[in-house]
Amino acid sequence: MEHLIKKINQFKNKVTYGSLGEFVASIDISKIDYQVFINEPLKVGGYGRNIITESPFECVLINWPAGVESSVHHHEGLFGYVLVLEGELDNVSYREENNQLIEYKSDKYIERGIMPEPDGVIHKLANKNINKRAITLHFYYPPIETFEGMRIFNLKTQTIGILSKNAKSAKWSNDPNQFKSTTNNGFRYISMDFINKDKSHLIQNIFPKPNSISINTMNSNYFNEQAKKYDFSDFNQPSRKAYINAVDELIAEDLVNSNSLKHLDIATGTGRRAIRIRELSKSNYEIVGVEISKEMCEIANSRGLRTYHQDWANEDNHTGEIFDSATFLYAFGHISSSKYRLKSLNKLNSYLHKDAPLYIDFFSLNNANEWGPLARKTFDENNLNKHGYELGDVFYKKRGFNELAFLHYFQLDEILNLLELTGFRLEWVKNIGYAKNPGKIVNSENEGNFLIKALKV
Repeated sequence: MEHLIKKINQFKNKVTYGSLGEFVASIDISKIDYQVFINEPLKVGGYGRNIITESPFECVLINWPAGVESSVHHHEGLFGYVLVLEGELDNVSYREENNQLIEYKSDKYIERGIMPEPDGVIHKLANKNINKRAITLHFYYPPIETFEGMRIFNLKTQTIGILSKNAKSAKWSNDPNQFKSTTNNGFRYISMDFINKDKSHLIQNIFPKPNSISINTMNSNYFNEQAKKYDFSDFNQPSRKAYINAVDELIAEDLVNSNSLKHLDIATGTGRRAIRIRELSKSNYEIVGVEISKEMCEIANSRGLRTYHQDWANEDNHTGEIFDSATFLYAFGHISSSKYRLKSLNKLNSYLHKDAPLYIDFFSLNNANEWGPLARKTFDENNLNKHGYELGDVFYKKRGFNELAFLHYFQLDEILNLLELTGFRLEWVKNIGYAKNPGKIVNSENEGNFLIKALKV
């Protein structure tokens, strides 16, 4: 910690939101020995604070035990940044509008993540991990000499509290001396769940973008969580069902004339789609599956498929088998980066006979009815390139579940370039409607997702 204190003392610039951000970004957390500076919370359910410096700006080390969160609070008259040293922390953002407190965004910050806290922000910080603590450094200007005057919001009772000089943290307690005043029924709380009640999935970006191994572990956990209900979801979401059925039928129709004897299905899931495509094609080829989710792999094997539990993008376990055809459906966008997407297609090429067809679908970045345009907007507004993101990257979770997954949205030129670089020749491209005109062949990438047939050169 002495290294950081020395670095702070050497800060000679005028403290602005920009200069403070540059300073925090320059910190090498590997050089910060913070363990002996960690304070335990004064009360169960609270967090521990230790003020490291107060000049030229305040630096505070905060210990967030597992499952602990702050109250929703309003920063007014100061700005700052939060640097995550250990664990992970969710930043949930709110805005006031017509006597309503509207929850509109939730981002996750992991080790080395830098969370901006501009003047006027209303938010709460939460360690949603029930097993591990989080440790963060907070930088504020001007220093928070007292919590007096800070507004905090109780979402359950919809009460606004204005803190007094006796408040030790931005958190609700039973101590009346903590407050200058409270206002009952001070606002109407509008949650993200309520706003998105008609949506099955929600975006939650992670800062910085995790590495490939972490993302694949994340995806594996997500699909393990979904495994037993995955087929049910396919059957009971009309747009998803129509899209999947259309893709499967188009592939099956094409495979009727392929004379395939052995078929490779990457990201086979529960195996249901691979089996259905074979049945529709009126063929009897052998299916070999690869699946990152252990739970889904077991379901696929129970259906009679020979399915390997494998991280396709990162593992190179080549069995020596060569295949007559391959599918990679509803999953290529889960691969973590352009580097590993390139690696994945090169690997797939080595598993195929010459002229073997590959059927693969992609979510379109330009589809106005999906997350692509939002991903583009978020990328630009939040400078996500500085956090390791590529244009089209999103993280998301299913409502009612805990695990996050990664997805990349594609532009057609990006896809065609990948195919050319990895030894595939484009045979045809079809745009299939999903959210709008589900299952229908549409005229533009602005309306649907891509289904592509390519041949190994």
